[in-house]
Amino acid sequence: MVFHIPGRLLDSSCSEELKGLMGDISLCTLLGVRPVLVLSLEHQLLSRIQSEIGDEEAGSLDSLIEAMCARDPASANQVRRLMKQEAGLVCSEVEGILNRMADQSKQSFSVFASSQLFSTSPRRAASSASASLLGRVHAIDSVQILRRLTEREVVCIIPLGAGSGSDPRYVPSEELATEVAKALKATKLIFFTRGQKIVDTTSGNALATLQLRDASRLVAYASDHPELLSDEQSAEVFRYLELLIQALGSGTRRGHLIDPMRGALLQELYTTDGSGTMISHDLYDGIRLANSGDVSGILGLIEPLAAKGLLRMRSTYEVECACNNRELVVWKRDDATLGCAQITMFEDAPDTAELGCFVVAPQCRGRGHGAVLLSYVEQLALVQGLRYLFLLTTETMQWFVEHGFKEASLDALPPSKRDSYDLSRSSKVFVKNIQEMPSEVQQRFTFVEVDTLDD
Repeated sequence: MVFHIPGRLLDSSCSEELKGLMGDISLCTLLGVRPVLVLSLEHQLLSRIQSEIGDEEAGSLDSLIEAMCARDPASANQVRRLMKQEAGLVCSEVEGILNRMADQSKQSFSVFASSQLFSTSPRRAASSASASLLGRVHAIDSVQILRRLTEREVVCIIPLGAGSGSDPRYVPSEELATEVAKALKATKLIFFTRGQKIVDTTSGNALATLQLRDASRLVAYASDHPELLSDEQSAEVFRYLELLIQALGSGTRRGHLIDPMRGALLQELYTTDGSGTMISHDLYDGIRLANSGDVSGILGLIEPLAAKGLLRMRSTYEVECACNNRELVVWKRDDATLGCAQITMFEDAPDTAELGCFVVAPQCRGRGHGAVLLSYVEQLALVQGLRYLFLLTTETMQWFVEHGFKEASLDALPPSKRDSYDLSRSSKVFVKNIQEMPSEVQQRFTFVEVDTLDD
């Protein structure tokens, strides 16, 4: 998991906020996360170089370095010195905080901080005065990083990478974090905002999730409407989104935009509500065919409803068989089982299947997750050539009616199902023609691509 630590948090005025964030990250290591921290120097270098220049107008870090280097060789050497000084200070501060956290919590991790985990190439033309100081990522030493992580070390990377000579080049830390996530095929790339939220303008609600294609469209829209980028904080969020899109396109599983306040990281990673915005590959992220490793999680969803008489209880053996027969679909997020559904086919009705064991975890209900799970099941059924889905239910008829199911008689059931129908449960029959009526989610998100048979 790759974390980008912005330079503003490394300022002395934000020391408590930094300690809170480092405390959350150290707790993540206790929960099995293997963190790579990419530390920004931009805020510190801007401040130091501006003070060295004196009255010169503030600009980007690149332009300030260009201005210093264009003066004379002595000024270029001064920039080199400032880079190394700030890198050492930032590295020492973060390393010290993490080591103290490890000691206080009696955790067994150690910290490895280095600028020797990637190489650079010049960002400017060779004739540019700053060619030896400004770089872009050339290669990531993923072998060493992974080895350090395996040895339970928290890896901290400073954005000064090896150049062609002995002097390091500065690389924008956001770009470095993205390249590290791509090279490691990281499960997550996390950027910390200044508290900004991406808001759905139709509802006024902050977006907890954003699909990759929606994120790409949002970035494209912003590029055509520069007024959206007029203030620094908005431009920063769109820049982060752009980099997350790149990372997800190269193998990173998910991206997150999170407020760095204490507890927000843990809430985002370990609760279904989250605290920021998660960018994932598609609408159905985390939904797949179940396997034998999902049995206990599925039973955990079923048992409370079965105890209330709302669902038929399944045995462990029964659930295992359904998994082996590729009948069960499961929705998981970060190892938590949040939903399941079963499709049972019938030899005497080849175009019809039963939708059963349809459960969404209590904490996830009322947010549209059930509609997404149903849509996935319907697409899976369509791929298998089915036309009708039916279900037997005693309590939740209205929800299924709202999602296209219509009440029917027992005659709508396959003959073998009619013969085994349990009259004592007084279940009603609901049927949906999935070929004639695409789900609400399919109508709204026609751009989603799904590999329905992905294990």
